[in-house]
Amino acid sequence: MPNNEFGDFQTPIELARALVSTLPRRQWTRVLEPTCGVGNFMSVIGEHHSDAERVGIEVQPEYAAAASTFGRVITASIFDFDLARDIEWTSAPGPTLVVGNPPWVTNSQLSVLDSANRPARVNTANARGIDAITGSSNFDIAEYIWIKLLTEFADRPTTIAMICKTQVARNVLLHSARRNLPVTGSSLRSIDAKKWFDAGVDACWFVVELGPGMPDYTAQTYPTIESPHPTTRIGVVDGQLVADIDAYERSKQFDGVSPLMWRQGIKHDASSVMELAENGGPRTKLGNAVDVEQDFLFPLFKCTDVYRDKLNDVSRWMIVPQSHTGDDTAQLANSAPKLWKYLNDNAAALDSRKSSIYRNRARFCIFGVGPYTFSPYKIAISGFHKIPRFRMVGPYDGKPAVFDDATYLLPFEDPATCAVAYALLTSEEANDLVAALAFWDSKRPVTKKLLQRIDLRAIARETDRESVRHRALSAHPIADSIDQAIDFFRDRT
Repeated sequence: MPNNEFGDFQTPIELARALVSTLPRRQWTRVLEPTCGVGNFMSVIGEHHSDAERVGIEVQPEYAAAASTFGRVITASIFDFDLARDIEWTSAPGPTLVVGNPPWVTNSQLSVLDSANRPARVNTANARGIDAITGSSNFDIAEYIWIKLLTEFADRPTTIAMICKTQVARNVLLHSARRNLPVTGSSLRSIDAKKWFDAGVDACWFVVELGPGMPDYTAQTYPTIESPHPTTRIGVVDGQLVADIDAYERSKQFDGVSPLMWRQGIKHDASSVMELAENGGPRTKLGNAVDVEQDFLFPLFKCTDVYRDKLNDVSRWMIVPQSHTGDDTAQLANSAPKLWKYLNDNAAALDSRKSSIYRNRARFCIFGVGPYTFSPYKIAISGFHKIPRFRMVGPYDGKPAVFDDATYLLPFEDPATCAVAYALLTSEEANDLVAALAFWDSKRPVTKKLLQRIDLRAIARETDRESVRHRALSAHPIADSIDQAIDFFRDRT
């Protein structure tokens, strides 16, 4: 079992051999393995480069002793010194390889463990407000180590090759571009983390070349360790990270700013209380009937319903106690006494919600609610699924549909504008752009930030008007105002 404090996933020797075999064929003079553990990478490097000076750094003495069989090991934390300048090498300067498997743990996890083996907390993304509270300001320790290595070795030719989460590799590539680090080439090979580490994460073998020459902030991506040829190329274009550079070149004219604001579904963190099943009337998951005022019950569809297009029948309801997040829920005692009683009967579950966003808010509050929640027509898409599926959703018996917080939506008051937006979002142009921007191996590949980059007006201007009209009428057979809605999206102002 891994040591949680140190994010300890020792690299199997078979995996180390397979990864090292993919490296550029070069005669390394110096090899550094930070956080070397038992030294499996140093051992494998020694099989092919026995003349290379090998140095490891390891904070755990028992591991350091084991690794010392394969090279000189410094028992210390890598956070305590400059890795490029403070190591005393006996060999002459030459091609340097930094290789390894840094900890798979975040700074906040180490904070919970009260670990001293971590750097000072840094908000690497300069997040503020709610982003910092909900975790955007947290960072992966491996990401910190990558940035430390790239910065400290920036003035000399070096190859850095390490196992890390795929998201870490992408963050590092973007950071390198934004800081103008001398990266001249990169590659990324997917690793089966479940097979090798029994870890349910997307991981990769990330290799970065530092040195003089034209900077290159793209990375050839390989689907497996053994793949002889890359399948795609990720990289930074105009300051933004894209998942498929070649696809992006075909669709970049549609990358801009959406004329409409994408929203996220409702967040409540209490599904057993706020979500009810339809079974001859609303019921709890245990089958108990719930009697609350109908004005606060709305047909609920989850991201999986949206993805699978299970939107014809209402099988769930959501209790929506507020029209805005800032509403004082105490007024429900008078305006909706049955709902107020139900919420108080379930106060234990609601009051124990752990997220800090509920602190200093009205009791029983929810998030992701506003006037847009009650718009009768919406376009919805799941944030979690690997294939983008936009759906047009209308009201049910006069009630607007609501969605969980894994769903993103565009709200509309009239069906014509909604239908035209749907026609544009399901166009080949929009699909190409989403495919170029979305990283499908991410936990949430579709995000509000990505959706907000789809310039529907640019797509409308480049798409045949009759084609848009036909798709819009197929989505909602209403001729009134369709042409005006098309004109709205084609307007350049």
